[in-house]
Amino acid sequence: MNANITQKEISPGIILLKHIQPGPEMIYIFKVQLNRLNCMEFIADFTGSENILVDGQNKMKTITIINPFETKQVAQLTMKQDWKLKTKFKFSLKTADKTIQSQYLKEDQMQLTLEIQDQMKQLYHYPFQLKEIPEILRYLKSPFVDPEFLPVDSSIFGDEETELDTLIQWRRPSSFFQLKDANKRPEIFFDKIEPNDIKQGALGNCWFLSALSSLAERPALVKRLFVTMTTNSLGIYRIKICKNGEWVYVTIDDLFPCYPLGAPIFSAAHGNELWVLLLEKAYAKLHGSYFGLREGLSGEAMVDLTGCPTVVYGYNELQQMWQQLLQFDQEGYLINAFTEGNDTQSEGQRKEQSGDNIGLIPGHAYSILQVKEAKGNKLLNIRNPWGNFEWKGAWSDTSPLWTQEIQNLVNFVNDSNDGQFWMCWKDFLNYFKGVNICKVRNWEEVRIKGKFIKVTDINDNNIDVVLSKWYYSFVITKSTKVILGIHQEDERIRGVKLLRPYLDIGLTLFKQTEKGLELLAQTITKQDRQVQLEYDLNPGVYVVVPRTSGLYLYGENTNQINLLNNDGSVHPLLYSTLNDIFRKFDMLLLRELSYIEFKGIYDCLEKQLDPEYFKQMLTKYTSTEKGITFTGFVEFFIDQIKQLGIETIYRWLEKLGYDKNLNSIKSRCFIFTAHSSIEISVTVRDAINTDLNNRVHVFATTFPDQYHQIENIKTEREGIRVIQCYNRYSDTFCIIAINDQTYPIECFIDLTLCKGLILSTKTSKVLKRLDSGQMETMIHFRSNRIQKLKLAIQVKWQPVQ
Repeated sequence: MNANITQKEISPGIILLKHIQPGPEMIYIFKVQLNRLNCMEFIADFTGSENILVDGQNKMKTITIINPFETKQVAQLTMKQDWKLKTKFKFSLKTADKTIQSQYLKEDQMQLTLEIQDQMKQLYHYPFQLKEIPEILRYLKSPFVDPEFLPVDSSIFGDEETELDTLIQWRRPSSFFQLKDANKRPEIFFDKIEPNDIKQGALGNCWFLSALSSLAERPALVKRLFVTMTTNSLGIYRIKICKNGEWVYVTIDDLFPCYPLGAPIFSAAHGNELWVLLLEKAYAKLHGSYFGLREGLSGEAMVDLTGCPTVVYGYNELQQMWQQLLQFDQEGYLINAFTEGNDTQSEGQRKEQSGDNIGLIPGHAYSILQVKEAKGNKLLNIRNPWGNFEWKGAWSDTSPLWTQEIQNLVNFVNDSNDGQFWMCWKDFLNYFKGVNICKVRNWEEVRIKGKFIKVTDINDNNIDVVLSKWYYSFVITKSTKVILGIHQEDERIRGVKLLRPYLDIGLTLFKQTEKGLELLAQTITKQDRQVQLEYDLNPGVYVVVPRTSGLYLYGENTNQINLLNNDGSVHPLLYSTLNDIFRKFDMLLLRELSYIEFKGIYDCLEKQLDPEYFKQMLTKYTSTEKGITFTGFVEFFIDQIKQLGIETIYRWLEKLGYDKNLNSIKSRCFIFTAHSSIEISVTVRDAINTDLNNRVHVFATTFPDQYHQIENIKTEREGIRVIQCYNRYSDTFCIIAINDQTYPIECFIDLTLCKGLILSTKTSKVLKRLDSGQMETMIHFRSNRIQKLKLAIQVKWQPVQ
């Protein structure tokens, strides 16, 4: 380059060129080279300069529009005698028109299509999900493209009918990282992991990134999620995430959605690190799309990223929690906090000035890094996952309240606009509405498959009840804290909320005594992703029974769909349903169905499964030597649809517990977990032929608390008590009957005159026999939320003849 020409990169892909022409009147020529697929308005401001002409005039400012990949002169300066120059450059970028973008991306898209086709051929019937990464690397002949999460728009938007204001280019790291050393490859981890490494992009997933930021305070928590610890030339990585209560291994490629010829659209890390992008992509794959990560609860992300019990404390509980927060911080637990309102800035243009001008973002998740007391001041160190936009009030970076002594006591670091800030407890209570506490510890943990199933009363075909298929017992040999939980399939996952909405779930804990089972504790029954029960247990034998009313068993899809798409692939809702079937029969959580497990499916279909035929299936569909993978299971169903016809498959689905709209109407699977400081062994036993399911409902509905409202229903005559209980948390009702007579009776409950109900039974009339002293759950019901609820409950009873 000519010695009189200098250049400076003022922003990635934006080069400022200055050309000096000596002479009696020196000439400065400024040009801008735009190496990006954007349009730019560039402002050159020379206000304050003396004895210069700008483009031959006395004006001090120019405005120039520059198109993508254009180099354009923005100003020519003529220097007069005794000149003095001051410069200030500003620019704003706009997305280029999509027609222009498509011209630049056409060749790249054609190449990506060929890569996808080639990869689909390579991986046909190859169970890469269950193979070790080194083995896959030896098998592949070209860079990996994940056939389960293809680099296409549906992997970004899912089922949402929306689009971005830019086209999307899927790029590998080597093409978008600005490498200072051409011989240096991107790395998963560079130097050390820090919260400031995380940068949120144009996706409203601060709840996930906030949880990730908390983990980054302890790098070992991040690293243990990575099965693949180093980069490889074929771009294949495996990550471990605890989803729906079980640890799952997610295999992904390193194609990331980027701006055309630009950087990643969504999250990123500083420098050439990949760990943030890889975790976000793996998490997006689990949920079906990147847009599936918009708006959430950081406490849920903490569970997924650690597998550890997490508790959410709301505003009312928060008021009295200072000492607890100190203790939680000393215990090393991860703490998140969230503000009131809706986050309207994550995916739009972020503005420094929030609604109340205090620097906090409404509806936003933050990490609490430290909880400290210093010289009588209660202080919290907090981080915004955006990496900027900070609290501006008392104890902020520039606050005069900081003395050198207090700075030393809390290790204060004044780094303006790095996303970290301090605030006092009083202000925290004014602006934050709750916290999530993730109890990270080296727990001994147990994870076991569970199932709620709908069964018909053997004495009355009109009475259906939803019961826990199993109960769980264990022995405690020395005093310890135990945290029990049940975890449902996350409604955020594509298709789940529509077809398999959350049941209202709860847990009941008993201790085995000489007199029988003694009730120790129970959770509120609530319609949520998970429930947890924490208890300090002494040596003894304990029994845990999950419970549900079953009133939310039915899905909400009202449209019958084509099972296969035009290209022969399964419809997304059928894909979701097949995944649910697969999970229900994958009892060992190995992500493959053995002969015994697949035979369970055939038994439900009232078909025989010949062992030799199963061996043939292992060679025909994507399988290991031990069982059929989920990919192979989908292939099997596609074949059956083509061979047997849609109506036959609908009959199959009905026998497996689904209606013609693919709603799950007979069962739900869940994961039962136990975390403790000592190793415990859990035994699974059948609960259907016991009275435990009835007992847990009786216990749960006969003791009032802040969530339960209990009323006695008048009966025709004395000798029986009928109790109606309303659970405010799950918006459900339950009726319990108690026989106070010395002889057996028949109790009759009639809800015919009620309006606006969804019932747990097939009819509004229930007749049950009760022995002397017996307490029996008669019926569950809830509002249909369409009609106005009207209760008119009639009760009759008579001695058994």
